[in-house]
Amino acid sequence: MAAVISVVQNWGSYAGGNEVAKTIFYFLPIQSGIASKNNNPMLIPASGTKYSYEIWLRFRCDYPPSIKCDNFKVWYDSGMPSSGYKITVNDPSISQYSEPTNTKSTKGNRVDFTTKDSSDKITVNGTLVNVGDYTEWLVFQLEVYSDAIADDYSVIAYYQYDEQ
Repeated sequence: MAAVISVVQNWGSYAGGNEVAKTIFYFLPIQSGIASKNNNPMLIPASGTKYSYEIWLRFRCDYPPSIKCDNFKVWYDSGMPSSGYKITVNDPSISQYSEPTNTKSTKGNRVDFTTKDSSDKITVNGTLVNVGDYTEWLVFQLEVYSDAIADDYSVIAYYQYDEQ
């Protein structure tokens, strides 16, 4: 049987304290991995920039591979509006967790996620062998500018890894 690898989001004061595995993640004005975007929308500021809480994501081994899973990659595909919004992410991954913040993220080397396409993927460090093994983190954050247009946007991103 193939390995089962989950994408998990951490939040709260320490890694693993609050964790949820899921396939859809929301940029929210509150620190939560389970709250709804409908009840917690990111509002457009009258001026300046508003920041979502950081989304701390990593990969977790839920069923072990024969040997290992490694070479984790993440990239942007589509969905960002042409103006008014920006998603930043650290590149490369980072090993030290800290509580998410809703001020401009300084976690790792920040890049515009839309520049990380299939030809320039982000590497996530980690080798998963046993159930409960984790990779390092990617920390995403949404920036909303005062010229943003309100709508229900969805960003599509992909991930891949090698399994042996």
